[in-house]
Amino acid sequence: MPTRAGGPAYADISLQPRRQHAVVLRDHRVVSIPFVPSGPDDVEALLSRILAVAGGSLEAVTIDISQILRSAVLPGPQALPQVAVVRIVPVPASDPALARSPADLVERLIAHRFTVAGGHDLLGNELCPLDLPGLEAVTVRLALVGIRDIAIVAAGSQANPVHEQAVANATQAAVPQARISVASDFGGHGLVAREATVTLDCALGPLTDRLLVRWEKALAAMAPGVLLRVARGDGGHSTSSRIRSLPVVSLGADDALQISGAAHLERIENCRVLLPRPGGQVAGDVRNGLVAIRSGELTGFGVELVVPTAVLTPDRGGSSGDGLGRFTDGPVVLATRDPQELACLGAAVSQPTSWLDEFAYIESAEQLEKVREEAQERATAIVVANGAAPGSAYVAEVSTVAVPYSPPGTVRIRVRVAGAADTDPRRVEVFDRMAP
Repeated sequence: MPTRAGGPAYADISLQPRRQHAVVLRDHRVVSIPFVPSGPDDVEALLSRILAVAGGSLEAVTIDISQILRSAVLPGPQALPQVAVVRIVPVPASDPALARSPADLVERLIAHRFTVAGGHDLLGNELCPLDLPGLEAVTVRLALVGIRDIAIVAAGSQANPVHEQAVANATQAAVPQARISVASDFGGHGLVAREATVTLDCALGPLTDRLLVRWEKALAAMAPGVLLRVARGDGGHSTSSRIRSLPVVSLGADDALQISGAAHLERIENCRVLLPRPGGQVAGDVRNGLVAIRSGELTGFGVELVVPTAVLTPDRGGSSGDGLGRFTDGPVVLATRDPQELACLGAAVSQPTSWLDEFAYIESAEQLEKVREEAQERATAIVVANGAAPGSAYVAEVSTVAVPYSPPGTVRIRVRVAGAADTDPRRVEVFDRMAP
């Protein structure tokens, strides 16, 4: 391997079902490496080309797996495992049709549904006690159906996860080999959106694990000590172990990274980026170097998710000044480069990130300030677990708004934290072990 010379190099890869594209960044130079997989050794072949460009200066590899995950979810041959869903609510649905997900692509992943009485409201107050006899009956049935992938969602678990955790513990005891996803890991609001998110997370686990294991093994053999990072749907990145435990946060990463990459090429930190799409041009915003994000519906999914992704809106040309649509008061960037190359560039400039979206009840300005500080502390702990260097975290966004049609004093708090990437693999491993 060539000796290290010049500054560090970073490789960033857009993985797709039939094609891969990589770029290597070193000393502000970008070397593009288009690549078409040719067989079972495609990872090693691509990594060999990357190492030939980066040499001994390669410090980290960031991969975007979102398009592979998306292709596995969207209609087509069943490529993902069937999931059992346990819903914890005060009263079960009165009609089977009401228990279904409104999104067919989510519903076709669900082989069995179970309901346990319990749950909390949006502020964490218990709606009814957890039905322990009912829980025991459900765990017995789960053991009998033989499904290993189990998604658990409780009403209000984003505010109080105690019922959800009790069901998860009982399920793990009854089905020791089960892979369990719980909705409280994601926060967010709305039972439908939270159930869809945890179902997809559960189904995507085995595929994500296989992808990351291949890259981890290849890097360990060919480039020992080089970090593996994985792109997130909010335009940031995380460690491979964090993505393995929460794979659904990678969905939508390609859109966010393309926006970020296009803005980076123009050296602009605040702008609107226009992305060409087969169905028409869409627009996304960059603020202070970060892509504007919200939890919402990914194109083609038919249901809202509670993980943050880039905010994309149809744009008929008004942002470019032709008078046909919406106007913007900032610079406008038209993305003309190859989308996969833009995604790679976006991954190259991405940072470890975290996002919280919570409800709280406040009675004074002092209490509001305390709630904000606590949310920022939790988001900071998460961003360090996602690979940020300790001491580098900063609050990129914080908003507090009153919640309509709720008791006075109910507020919704959104916090976004980012940080500088930690390049010490030993420190990253420590924080991975510390992460909840």
